[in-house]
Amino acid sequence: MLTPALLNAAPALALLRTAGGDGGWVPISQTITEWIHSFAGSPLALLVLAGLCFTDAFFPPVPAESIVIGLTSWYFASPGHVVALPGIFLCAVVGATLGDSFAFFLGTRLHVQRIKSWRDGKGEQAFERTAKLLHKRGTSFIFAARFVPGGRVAVNMCAGATGFPYSRFIRTDLAAVICWVSYGMSIGFASGSILGPIHPLLATLVGMVGGVILSLLLDRLVARLQRRFQSGRSDSPEESTGSESEE
Repeated sequence: MLTPALLNAAPALALLRTAGGDGGWVPISQTITEWIHSFAGSPLALLVLAGLCFTDAFFPPVPAESIVIGLTSWYFASPGHVVALPGIFLCAVVGATLGDSFAFFLGTRLHVQRIKSWRDGKGEQAFERTAKLLHKRGTSFIFAARFVPGGRVAVNMCAGATGFPYSRFIRTDLAAVICWVSYGMSIGFASGSILGPIHPLLATLVGMVGGVILSLLLDRLVARLQRRFQSGRSDSPEESTGSESEE
């Protein structure tokens, strides 16, 4: 027996099934496709892209990777309905670089240790580990963190808070951002080229979801490498000798 909720939903489902004339979801997908066509082909798309890449540098829930992948995937899946690829690349690079610099200078102004999420023991330990890695392997650490949504925020702010040289930071960050944008556009190219002939909306969704999954995998990989680096340094003779001399 159907529940009242299902009974109420049944007419709406029936309308969805009959709206397309062939009993499918075609009308809805066509509406979404037309909306994306109008958005992706306008200069507003580039402004939104640059703004999200900027905000993502200090507010990780903003899906910057997703829009880079999405616009690129739509470009190859539906040619002629998206802004030019050089525009996507340039706006993403400029927005992300400015955002990372903003997070760096935010770290120089704020007492990072006083941030609520850093006050507990784990937060303080994470800050100390980040500071040590920045001191020992700053270039590679900043470069790798760019590919981890939450990691780049913490690393960029800690770099500013610990007095990391900005000239060195911006050189490393610019190279990392260029590779990060190229990485996102490569995912978009793959999904748009392979799945575009089937449906541009499908290609875009698969590319964006795939980008999120890869980001999570990279997050775990970087965390594992950090743990190995920490354990290797703590077990090395130089580290133990240094700690004994300090005592």
